Amino acid sequence: MGLNLDPNKCKKLIEDNIDIEFFRAVLDPVRSELLIFLSANGEMTIGGIADYFPQNRSVISRHLDFMSRFGIVQRRKEGREVYYKTNNNFIVDKFEQTANNMKALMNLQ
Repeated sequence: MGLNLDPNKCKKLIEDNIDIEFFRAVLDPVRSELLIFLSANGEMTIGGIADYFPQNRSVISRHLDFMSRFGIVQRRKEGREVYYKTNNNFIVDKFEQTANNMKALMNLQ
């Protein structure tokens, strides 16, 4: 016999235990490509990053700023240049925390 859980309670449990907005930020096609690119290439300026993408510099900048708000990338300013790099430990911790939360949620009875 299947478990009859209230869909609203299930949704609330997931929302309380999984950072859905973080994953939306990471899994956007352009942002995920930026994340992979920065992971492979290390810290770079917006101009340096934009040279490798079909989007223009302002679009890349908006994506990087958005990811910065979620802690996915770190930024630092040096003179007029802004450098971005992935926040590796934060990203890995977020995925591990999510995996642990999902395991706990799936064992609900």
